[in-house]
Amino acid sequence: MVKLVSVRRTRLYGPAAWRDWWEYINAFVYLVATIVLLVGCILLLPGRSSAKLGLILVLVALALLVIVNLHDLIAQLAGFDFSLPLLSLDPQLALIEILAPLLQVLGSILFFIGTILLLEVGRGKYDEKQAENLTNHAFRLIIGGSGLWMFGSILNVSQVYERVDMRVQFMQKMVSIPFLMSSTLFLVSGILGAGNFPYPPAVIKVRATAVWIAITASSLLVLAAILNTKRVIELHQLAAAGGLLEPLRGGAQERLDLEREEEGTSRDRQKYAANVEEGSSYKAGVVMAE
Repeated sequence: MVKLVSVRRTRLYGPAAWRDWWEYINAFVYLVATIVLLVGCILLLPGRSSAKLGLILVLVALALLVIVNLHDLIAQLAGFDFSLPLLSLDPQLALIEILAPLLQVLGSILFFIGTILLLEVGRGKYDEKQAENLTNHAFRLIIGGSGLWMFGSILNVSQVYERVDMRVQFMQKMVSIPFLMSSTLFLVSGILGAGNFPYPPAVIKVRATAVWIAITASSLLVLAAILNTKRVIELHQLAAAGGLLEPLRGGAQERLDLEREEEGTSRDRQKYAANVEEGSSYKAGVVMAE
């Protein structure tokens, strides 16, 4: 499961006065979501009577993950003023800062729908054949969602920085590698859960194994989320101390700065023209009054 890991100085999580706090909130909510997901997976262990509650907790966690990663995606887009042509200049901006959280959102949605189908099966409203078909559809969606998470995790791990120091890059890998391991284990868990075996006890054992693998994957997510929170705090300390964060590449940063400078100049000219016009109107009014 890929949570965007970035030291791009263009990320913009909110207004200037609340920018850092919004990023802290983003990281904290992600941590809460991973803990809820872990608890939900534990409640799915065979022999427990709380499987329904476990699925509900999984749904809550997935909903939080969608919100956090949408916020992450918007933060990256807002960081370069939603100027999509810049994506062609900086491939990593397109593939990692934008595509990675988008894959996370789509994967979480597929996982969410699959979990809802499993809840429907648990209500006992379907006959054996219908329940089996619905369960198979649910696991296919979970496999698809996990596959998107893993693809996004691979993109995240492959990110290369040129300006930041080794300590910051080490923090990045300490977060992104557990995410890759976790998403891979979720994929394996989904594949095992979707397996059809003619011998019922084998199905029970395999699906129990799938739940244990999902618990291991969720535990890795909690670890990665803790490291991600620590990383966000240290990045803010680095930025406050004047440390160098990663700019956009391929001329994208220069073009962004130029566009912002031109926009600021244009705004100043419009403000000056408005002031001149207001002054002229006031002067004309005084003359007419006289």
